[in-house]
Amino acid sequence: MLAHLTIVDLTDGLGEIAGRMLAQLGANVTRPDAGSHPAWNHGKATGDTEALLATADIVFRNPGRGHAALIAVNPKLIDVVIAPFLPDGPNDGRPETDLTLMARSGLMTILGDPDRAPMTMPGEQAYALAGIQGVTAALTALHARAATGKGQLVEVSAYQSAVLANYREPLTWGWTGRIGNRTGNLLIRGKSGVRQIWPCADGFVTWALVDNPPMMRAMVKAMGDAAGPLAGVDWDSILVADTPREQLLEWEHAVEAFFARHTRAELGTLSTRGGLGLSWIDSPADALASDHLRARGLWTEVDGIQLPGKLWVSSLEEQA
Repeated sequence: MLAHLTIVDLTDGLGEIAGRMLAQLGANVTRPDAGSHPAWNHGKATGDTEALLATADIVFRNPGRGHAALIAVNPKLIDVVIAPFLPDGPNDGRPETDLTLMARSGLMTILGDPDRAPMTMPGEQAYALAGIQGVTAALTALHARAATGKGQLVEVSAYQSAVLANYREPLTWGWTGRIGNRTGNLLIRGKSGVRQIWPCADGFVTWALVDNPPMMRAMVKAMGDAAGPLAGVDWDSILVADTPREQLLEWEHAVEAFFARHTRAELGTLSTRGGLGLSWIDSPADALASDHLRARGLWTEVDGIQLPGKLWVSSLEEQA
């Protein structure tokens, strides 16, 4: 799809995933070295990037080089700067890590259990979010170049990219005046919250008490004699979202005991047959060993290590 594009990737950690995404779409992406993230850099070539800058379509880089010098060598170059904060902005030059960017964005405020310290997601999420925004920016700049015939400068802030991923909390504040907080394993609906993740005999499943009477009746039927207090509930005449947490805890205790006696596969089969709305949760080892995911090409082996494979497959590739 993008085989006509030549891209130079000069990023170091922050934004490396941008080149990986465009390489997956067929672009020719070259780095000066192997990079710091194998999962974000396989599919790229290594070579003389300085020589390529004179004819490249796009360069991804971090702050430090002058845009004027790049444009002087290649007037049609699309220069995408992926920075922790906007260059020349109030935070330009401040020390940062992915962790501090996640914290400043507010994303960590809502991750984790309410009685413990905030958490961050696995990996370097702010760095990845910045790379994703960098891809959007680069493709938009390609359109601008086609219209003007001129090179483009795009500046992407990792901090702002993480804030954009946290859109829900600002909207909640704007509409309700409520400040978001960590809810842990509770899905907050209405006046109360329901549990989402449950241990079972060989791992974990996800399911919740919700305002879906057919689904609730199906779970009661599947539980049989183990349904206990759930068996006497008229699901058509109550709102789970407005049920006091104390009552929900009694019902959830019965569900927890039932799940603990069954494997993920058993519960998954019950859900498929009865419409329980339940899904089992794969562990990393499960995902790596999955025949289904392997058949879909989710993994690829690079130097003896399993890394994420194709991010997507286009209809053109399927025809080829």
